Amino acid sequence: MDYYRPFPNYPGYQPNRNWDQISEDRVLEDLEYLQQMYPTYAKRYQVRVRDILNRMDYDGSMIYDQYPDKWQLDRLVQSIITILKNEERGMNSQQLDEMEDPKWMWIQELVTVLLYYEILTRRQRRENRRFF
Repeated sequence: MDYYRPFPNYPGYQPNRNWDQISEDRVLEDLEYLQQMYPTYAKRYQVRVRDILNRMDYDGSMIYDQYPDKWQLDRLVQSIITILKNEERGMNSQQLDEMEDPKWMWIQELVTVLLYYEILTRRQRRENRRFF
């Protein structure tokens, strides 16, 4: 056995990629690919969060503040949850008791994470556009 023989170099194997040298387009391409693999509900909520943030994407928006206000972000999450509840109520065509349904607590946490992540990616894109 030859333990010192080097491993073959496979073309698909990319050892120790330096993420600082990867272009922004490649990172966004990877992000979009991974977002396509989200579960069904997470994908639907992500699209809704993105649509709402598209309306808030302007100069001077609170999402581009250096330190966004937690209270305003919580209000934004609550308004997104209200929109999602109304949409689900319309799809099910039955009245749901919003306070007693425990799934909305988990959906609120998921929407909060999706919102913060979408804000982060938008801030990163805007920051990178300024320097080029």
